[in-house]
Amino acid sequence: MCMYNISLNDELVRQTRQSFASEALMTAWIQQQLEALLTDFNARQKATRQKVRQAIEAMRMQSEQNGNDTMTLDDINEEIRQARATRKATV
Repeated sequence: MCMYNISLNDELVRQTRQSFASEALMTAWIQQQLEALLTDFNARQKATRQKVRQAIEAMRMQSEQNGNDTMTLDDINEEIRQARATRKATV
């Protein structure tokens, strides 16, 4: 089990303490609350990573379908330069 030493607002702790019959009950409640927050945080992070992986895979597949999956960074930069030059010439 990990141990963390954290600082909490004294007034908040004093007010909260009044709702518990003992320090042990309050400590257990704080631990429960923090573990629930960490569980939720980790689940949201995992979902975000999964969405990112799916987006990358979709972009890879689109790149393959468009036939530009073998382009080098220099090729891509040249395409961008040409597109900007074309746009600038038409404005």
